[in-house]
Amino acid sequence: MDRLETQIESKKELEQLNVLIVESSESDALIIGELLSMSIDYNYEIYHVISLSEAEEILNESDIDIILVNLFLPDSFGIHTFNDLFRAFPDIPFIILTEMEDDVVGKNAVQKGAQDFLVKSDIDKDTLNRSIAYAIERKKTEDQLRKSEERYRELFVRSNDAIYISTTDGDFIDVNPAGLKLFGYDLDDIDYIKVNDLYIDDNDRHRLMEILEKNGEVSDYEVDLLKKDGNTVLHCMLSTIVIRDKQDQIIGYQGIIKDITEKRKAEEALIKSLRDLDQANKELKNLNATLEQKVEERTKQLLEEKETVENQNKEITESINYAKRIQASILPSLHKIREKLPDSFIYYAPKDIVSGDFYWYDSSRNKAFFAVIDCTGHGVPGAFMSIIGYTQLNEIVSDQKITDPGVILKELDKRVRIALNQNSAADFSSKDGMELGLIAVNFEQQKIEFAGAMRPLYFVKDDDLHIVKGDKYSIGGESRHKKSFKTHRIGFERGDCFYLFSDGYPDQFGGPRGKKFMTKNVGEMVKSMAHLPMKDQGNIVKNAMLNWMRDDEQVDDILIAGIKF
Repeated sequence: MDRLETQIESKKELEQLNVLIVESSESDALIIGELLSMSIDYNYEIYHVISLSEAEEILNESDIDIILVNLFLPDSFGIHTFNDLFRAFPDIPFIILTEMEDDVVGKNAVQKGAQDFLVKSDIDKDTLNRSIAYAIERKKTEDQLRKSEERYRELFVRSNDAIYISTTDGDFIDVNPAGLKLFGYDLDDIDYIKVNDLYIDDNDRHRLMEILEKNGEVSDYEVDLLKKDGNTVLHCMLSTIVIRDKQDQIIGYQGIIKDITEKRKAEEALIKSLRDLDQANKELKNLNATLEQKVEERTKQLLEEKETVENQNKEITESINYAKRIQASILPSLHKIREKLPDSFIYYAPKDIVSGDFYWYDSSRNKAFFAVIDCTGHGVPGAFMSIIGYTQLNEIVSDQKITDPGVILKELDKRVRIALNQNSAADFSSKDGMELGLIAVNFEQQKIEFAGAMRPLYFVKDDDLHIVKGDKYSIGGESRHKKSFKTHRIGFERGDCFYLFSDGYPDQFGGPRGKKFMTKNVGEMVKSMAHLPMKDQGNIVKNAMLNWMRDDEQVDDILIAGIKF
């Protein structure tokens, strides 16, 4: 085993990369080493071995940033060389070195997971450095996308709609079972198919990417896509969002594909029927008055067609209503909330397009339930958690008829831990959870019943501020302690005000010194405005936060709600 080291004093300030060259030709390895030493972008430390077994030994002992490997070695031959190394070290980017006549093997390796391949006779300094930089960045991008997706794998796999994640280059990172079934592919096909393989017209994808780059999302984008057999055309509706890295650069796309082939057929049938109806009306104008029998027969036919058109139109309308955005549909309307709680306000300001904060409402004959929930994270991850929380709260209160807030939170914790596999001792189990405050308004007894998971209840009574702290447990999360949530009961009278809020409001940075707003200021604010109607209080809460932030970036989702009796 040889080890080639290039230490150039003038490059000490450059980023260092450890490169493993697996090449049986000493002369080719020396040429590649010389080209690397000429780099002005990186300071390379080079390791050289001539066999697969020596490569595995180096990789087990050293931190290697990238591997340049010739597939034809003394102890391994062809694509098996890459497969063996990639299975053992999947987290390291690979560049395949090929001869002029075997670049097909290199392309095959790229399809199986390598980042690039280079024909040795064509390598120069710029080509080599550019390929290494591209391979490292592409590997990082793939890893970021995979880590984001794995946290919500269960929801992804069980969805009845086709869901996909892809890179900006058109490589599929993942497609859920519903998506594979829709287009006729198997799980093994995902490494070989490209996004472009599904498009009949490449211009459709270019237009979609232009909209995504401009707006960050697209809803109900209609396009014709192709199944694996190459003949079956599906009329589809896409709803897609961009995935960004920490530098706010677009690194991929995530979306839902809905098959609207039957809807399109219904629309075409509707158009045909309307044309037929128009033609029939023209014919009716020309009929002779003596042809009464023919008129009656034609009228009967028209009525039947009219009924068909009406039924088709109903199906189209139902299909369009189904396409409403999922997260927007789970938030209760203010009109519904104010049926039971007429003097109330909600200030809701998501940080991103979708939110990890949400509010929930339900009611029974003599009780109204309201909650402010803060899920782990914001944006897409938080939104997935909000769907879990919303669904479980509905089942607990509406289906199981549990009405005690403390018992509701205990049951919610149990369900979230099961949904996210948090009862497992495995390191990869999800650490996600949620914090919330939940009240049940008992109108007959004129009492507020409150339970909190890391969130308090503020209320103002007789001009005095009172704070009821929630329990020091979140819903879900890492804690394995046996959890119990206390239900607090507070009598209310006319004029009393109650407030629930997520931590996004007090934790927002701003003001003249760029500090957090703090819960102390929240308390002083609600105490000073409690004598006002809730509509005015909502405006005060909104304006206070906007004036506080000014030019500062919003750091989290913001949600605060108030109720006055």
